[in-house]
Amino acid sequence: MTDRFLGFVVKECRHILREKRTLAMLFAIPLALVMLFGYVISMDIDHTPVAVLDSSQGDPLARKLVQKLEAADQFRIVDQVRCEADIDAAFRDGTVKMVVVIPAGFGSDARRVEGTAVQLVTDASDLNIATTLIGYATAIVRDLNAELNTEQGLLSADTAPLRVDVRMMYNPELKSAYMFVPGVIAMIVMIVAAMMTSVTLAREKETGTLRLLTVSPLKGRTVVLGKVLPYFVLTAVNTAVIMLLGTLVFGMPCHGSLWGVMLLCALFILAAIGLGILISSLVKTQQTALTASLVGLLMPTMLLSGFIFPLANMPEAMQWVCRIVPATWFIEGIKGLMLKGQPVGDLWLPLTILGAMAGVLIGLALWMFARRDRPAR
Repeated sequence: MTDRFLGFVVKECRHILREKRTLAMLFAIPLALVMLFGYVISMDIDHTPVAVLDSSQGDPLARKLVQKLEAADQFRIVDQVRCEADIDAAFRDGTVKMVVVIPAGFGSDARRVEGTAVQLVTDASDLNIATTLIGYATAIVRDLNAELNTEQGLLSADTAPLRVDVRMMYNPELKSAYMFVPGVIAMIVMIVAAMMTSVTLAREKETGTLRLLTVSPLKGRTVVLGKVLPYFVLTAVNTAVIMLLGTLVFGMPCHGSLWGVMLLCALFILAAIGLGILISSLVKTQQTALTASLVGLLMPTMLLSGFIFPLANMPEAMQWVCRIVPATWFIEGIKGLMLKGQPVGDLWLPLTILGAMAGVLIGLALWMFARRDRPAR
């Protein structure tokens, strides 16, 4: 009995060693995940672009605060904002993540009994980054308070010449739903539109049904498009339901154009369907299609789109990789439309890139599908 069992184990080991693809995945995926989480993905905030609105006209204490911010690895001062109206414009353009507002009479007010306040304005459409930046900046103000207390001979730790006034733009109530609803939509689109499309078409290829349809009066491309059209409608309905729940249940606003939101979602769904068709044209079995969809679509959507981890913290080369993930542009666009209320024209880049991705992916996938599955003559 023992010999039979050992013989069976040896047979299975040989079978696994013969399956080169399975063996490669068993080792490649864990190694890729370790490298991804250890080197690429980070929750730390480094060199975040920050602007300063200094109404103190170069007060020495204001300069000292700015110098401390510049000395910190977490911040990189990239702009000097002239007035309050420019703050919203800077956030809409995406050039900064926080604005430090220093009031007039900053230095003299700090030495009075009531003290003064530093306002920290952040883009709370990405709540994780906003709260982290507030924490770092508050710590710097706290250190400056300690220095001022020492200079003035105040030993009480409770004395705070400088106070922090926090203003969270686009998400003043700090609702996490504002961040996860766009990410959930991206995940659902990839599951329904991309994964289900690739698995369905791969199953049709595996069973031979698709080849029978290609010799019918209908053209092969027409057959494929006819099969994926229901998934487009189903994904669009799912997306609408999620957005409706986000609005009614979680109070997520839609400050921008509803037509712009619909256009952005449609282009993203088309790009996902193109990826699904492309995967199904490259694989032979539905199991391979499922694996390729999980590794090649869902994982990048979750890890490399800015849904969970900020893209700015990744190495520059990896940021370029993130830019070819369709969900990256979708999440950026949907936050700009729904939370920031940006005009559709301001989001021409995400819309153009998603449109180009949809066109190129669907065209390439249909061409490869027709070439590979054309009946032999």
